Amino acid sequence: MATMNILFKNVWERDVDLKERVKKFWSDLNALPGNVDAGERARQLVFVAVEEDRVIGVTTAQRARIPKLNNNHFYNFRTLVHPKYRIPGLVDKLAVLTRDFLETLYISGQSDCIGIITVIENEQLKQERREAVFPSTRMFFIGQTKAGHHMRLYYFKGAKI
Repeated sequence: MATMNILFKNVWERDVDLKERVKKFWSDLNALPGNVDAGERARQLVFVAVEEDRVIGVTTAQRARIPKLNNNHFYNFRTLVHPKYRIPGLVDKLAVLTRDFLETLYISGQSDCIGIITVIENEQLKQERREAVFPSTRMFFIGQTKAGHHMRLYYFKGAKI
């Protein structure tokens, strides 16, 4: 693959034409479960990675109350990179940009979410990345879902439980 010029676009709460292209990206990859509305998920977009006008990766975040974590609110964080573009560091870059942006919302008082939480469903990632704390994102392992997927969490600076 030739050298890529990847642009990372923050589209949080912005109505941009990229959202239609992201919906096609999800459709092409058959990435959304049947019960998920693509329009609703598009409203949760945070960052979109674009290479030569092609959507190659996205992150989404949805406010969620987590009963097992003292009923605090977190952003349920998701990321997806097109399989052809899964180059070293790309997922981490998207995750760190998203984490840092959402953390600024908390620190500035624009959000009551005290951190981000994610579920790792990718079997290869679960086998290869066994660190208790991911070095790049600083998300730490907190357990598994009933389906055996890894759960990871990051608290924003100054978060109070």
